Amino acid sequence: MGQINWTEFLYFFSVLIISITLHEFSHCWANEALGDDTPRQQGRMTLNPLAHLDLMGTIMIFVSAISGFGIGWGKAAQFNPQNFRHPARDITLSALAGPVSNLLQMLAWASLGLLVTPLIANPAVQVLSHLCEYGIFVNAGVAVFNMIPIYPLDGHWVLAFFLPPSWRPFFMHPAWGIVFVALVVVPGLYLAVLYPIIHPARQWLAMATWHITGWPTETVW
Repeated sequence: MGQINWTEFLYFFSVLIISITLHEFSHCWANEALGDDTPRQQGRMTLNPLAHLDLMGTIMIFVSAISGFGIGWGKAAQFNPQNFRHPARDITLSALAGPVSNLLQMLAWASLGLLVTPLIANPAVQVLSHLCEYGIFVNAGVAVFNMIPIYPLDGHWVLAFFLPPSWRPFFMHPAWGIVFVALVVVPGLYLAVLYPIIHPARQWLAMATWHITGWPTETVW
C-alpha cells in the first residue's frame, strides 16, 4: 500500500466515477427518449452517481484504481422492450448511447485541456490538465470495453441487431455472461484475449481525440 501513488489514484478514480455515471445516464436518457419510462420509474433519470453506481462495481473501481488491473462497472440501465416503438432498433440505439457518451466525454476533456493550455504554468492548471488527460484515457477504455460483443456489454446488443433473427436467441442468452466473467476475472484470460484488443484501440482513440481537438500533449498511455 505504501507504493500507491494516491494522486494518480484520485485522478483515475474520480474520472472513472464520472465516466460510468454519464455512461449509464445516457442509456437511461435514450431509453426514455425511445418511449420506455423504466429508468424514470427506477429513479435513474438523474446525474447523481449514487443512482448509477453498483456496490460491487464501485468496489472493483476502487481496486482497479489501486492495483492498475481490473475493471469496474455501474448499475445496468434496465429497459422494457415492449415499450419501444421498434424494439430491435431501439435496443441497439440504447446500447450505443453509453459508448457514444464516452466519446463525447473524451472530446469535452480534450477541449478543456486545450482551453487551459496557455495557463499551464499555473500549478492548479497543471492539475486540471492532468485530469483532462485521464478523462481522455479512461473514457477511451470504457468505450472500447463496452463495445466488445460479449453479453452483457453494449457491443453484444449492437452485434445482435445485425445477426439473422433466428440467431439472436442463442447469441443473446444470459448464459454467455459466464464467458464475460471468466475473461474479466481470470488474469491470464484477460491478458490473452481482452487486453490485446482494448489497449491498442484505447490508445488509438486517445491519440485521435488529441489530434481532432488540436490539444498538444506528449502523453503516451
